Amino acid sequence: MWSRIAYMEWQTLLPQIGFALFALAFVLAIWRTFKMSPSELERASRLPLEDE
Repeated sequence: MWSRIAYMEWQTLLPQIGFALFALAFVLAIWRTFKMSPSELERASRLPLEDE
């Protein structure tokens, strides 16, 4: 009645590629945050409250 799905090699690789891309985007966002100048950080901290 129930049968196992036999995954091929490429199908097991897709989640690993997805995780690697997510981790890369996260690391790049953290790196960009640490490289920001103090004036940029101050401006970014006030963004939701500015009335422009």
